Amino acid sequence: MDLKVKRKLEMDNQKKKRKEEVVLAAIVVFKERGIDNSKMTDIADRAEIGVATVYRYFNTKTEIVIAATAIMWEEKISILYGKFGESIFMELNGADRVREILNLFINVYQKYPEFLSFLEHFDNYIVKEAIPLENLVSYEKIIIDTKSAIFDAIDQGKKDGSIKSNIDNDAFYITITHSLMSLCQKLILRGTILKSDKDIGGEIQLKLLIDMAMLYLVS
Repeated sequence: MDLKVKRKLEMDNQKKKRKEEVVLAAIVVFKERGIDNSKMTDIADRAEIGVATVYRYFNTKTEIVIAATAIMWEEKISILYGKFGESIFMELNGADRVREILNLFINVYQKYPEFLSFLEHFDNYIVKEAIPLENLVSYEKIIIDTKSAIFDAIDQGKKDGSIKSNIDNDAFYITITHSLMSLCQKLILRGTILKSDKDIGGEIQLKLLIDMAMLYLVS
C-alpha cells in the first residue's frame, strides 16, 4: 500500500474513532442532564476534548442527538433481532413470527426502560426543534429492521394462510408499533397517576394489546 494512502487511512480511522468517542460521551451527558439541558461544552468536557474539536465532527447539537439515539437503538434493540435469523424462528408460520416480533416490546419494556424513556425525550426534542425529515434519514435506516421483519412475517402469513390476505402492511406496522411504543413510554414515564393504574401490570397491558393486534391479523 502506498505510504500516502496508508497514512490517509490511518487518519480516517482515527477520526472515526474520535467521532464515536464524542457520541458515547454525549449519550452519558444526555442521560445525566437530559437532551434539552445538555450543551456542547458538557459533551466536550465528558469526552475530555475542546469544544472546537466537537464542532469539527458535528455542526450542531442536533446532529449529535440523532447520532447518539441511533447508536443506542443499535446497542439496545438490534441485538434482539438476531433470533429472527435462527432456524427455530423461520419454522414458525407468519402469524407466530409477527407475535414473536411484537413480544420484543415487552422484552424492551422489562430490560431497557431507560432507553424507552430516552426515545420519548428524543421525539419531543425533534418536534420542538422542528428538525426536517431529511435530517433523520440515517436514524430511520437504523430502525427500519423492525419494519422489514414485520413485513416479511406478514407476507409469509398471507402465503401460509395464517394471516388474512387483505391486511395493509404499512397501516398495521405503523398503528401497532406506535401503540406499543406509546404504551411502554406511558407506563415508564407517567406510571401510576391514578389509583386504578396500579390494578393492571404493564406486561399484562402490553400482552393484551399484542393479542388484540393478532386477533385483527387472523380473524
